[in-house]
Amino acid sequence: MRLFLSLCSAAALVFASTASAREPLVLAPVKPWNLHYSENSCQLFRSFGDPVNPTNMVLESLGPDSGMTMMVFGGALTSKSAQGTGKVSFLPGTGRSFDGGKISATTKGRQTAIYWSGVTLLPVSEEDPKEVVDRARQRARQSADREVEKRMAASVTAVQVTEPRERVVVLQTGSLGKVMEMVRQCNREQMAGWGLDPAVQDKIVLGARATRNLASLFTDKDYPTEAIRSGEMSVVAARLIVGADGKVSRCTPLTPFSGEGFKEVVCARLSKAVFEPAELADGTRVPSFTITRIDFRIP
Repeated sequence: MRLFLSLCSAAALVFASTASAREPLVLAPVKPWNLHYSENSCQLFRSFGDPVNPTNMVLESLGPDSGMTMMVFGGALTSKSAQGTGKVSFLPGTGRSFDGGKISATTKGRQTAIYWSGVTLLPVSEEDPKEVVDRARQRARQSADREVEKRMAASVTAVQVTEPRERVVVLQTGSLGKVMEMVRQCNREQMAGWGLDPAVQDKIVLGARATRNLASLFTDKDYPTEAIRSGEMSVVAARLIVGADGKVSRCTPLTPFSGEGFKEVVCARLSKAVFEPAELADGTRVPSFTITRIDFRIP
């Protein structure tokens, strides 16, 4: 079942400015935020600028504390894939910018679309992610991260998209505090749908850890034959439900446009992975989930 929720913003209407090639094109929202809820993702959607030909922004969360993907498409965007990549920044001065946005075209209308993965509002951590920490410190770090993310979301007023050749479009989103809270609630409902107790997941201090590099489960022979012939590349996200015994009980591909054969081979291989299961503060092992991304590239 798919739910549809809406959140109105109190942001004042500001008309798009007339911009020269060097000036940012500033676009006001033309619709409220909408939250689309499904089993596999929570999507925030909003349109900006020209109501007839809007510039659209989609923020998607695949699960709690799993980062987000972002896509901006249509309207004011004009770049082509051959021109390079896009950059997105949260304003004002959150310190979070993401390069390497993949430029493509929408299936319908062939409008410019720019896609980023691994988007987060958390500041860049100076801590070593491989550092072994005790359970109490890990739990404290998780709680602190969530509070920081809330503050950062509340401080955002706009999203800046920089296309190749330094063309800049600014989307006046207003504060993201309330909409990100909607995403967090959506994520909790998702977990219940996956057969996991959100209350238990909140208490996990050590997440499930693979006993070997997941990329090592794949070989060159796993690259789909038709994709090799056509030169197609893809990044496939997958959600793994990991039992208290460390075995994968379910694999769900989460990338809707991954090309023929990619999703099937990803879950065929990842289902064989073995994990150190998630643990609570007292060492109790519990079922949990993890989301991973496999990058298929042709040299």
